[in-house]
Amino acid sequence: MRDMATDYGEPIGRVLGDGFQIPPLLPGWTALDGIVLVKCLDDEGHSSWAFRETEGLNVEEAIGALTVQLDMLRERSVDAFRTDED
Repeated sequence: MRDMATDYGEPIGRVLGDGFQIPPLLPGWTALDGIVLVKCLDDEGHSSWAFRETEGLNVEEAIGALTVQLDMLRERSVDAFRTDED
C-alpha cells in the first residue's frame, strides 16, 4: 500500500487528468506549493473528497491558507444574500 502522506512523485496533471481545469496564475507569478481539494467518485461510485498538499508546505502554512480561503468563501456566500438595503 502506498503512503499518500509522503508520496509526492506525481505531477498534478497526471493525478487529476487532462480534463481538470483551473484558472491560470497571474502573469509573472510562479507556483511554489499548493493545496488541492478535489470532489471525487470513489471506487464504488460514491462522492467523496480527496485532500492533497505539496511537500514544501508546512502544517502552519496549510492551516493559514485554508483559514483565509474559508473566510473569503464565507464572505462571498453572505454577499450572495445581501440586498442593496443591507
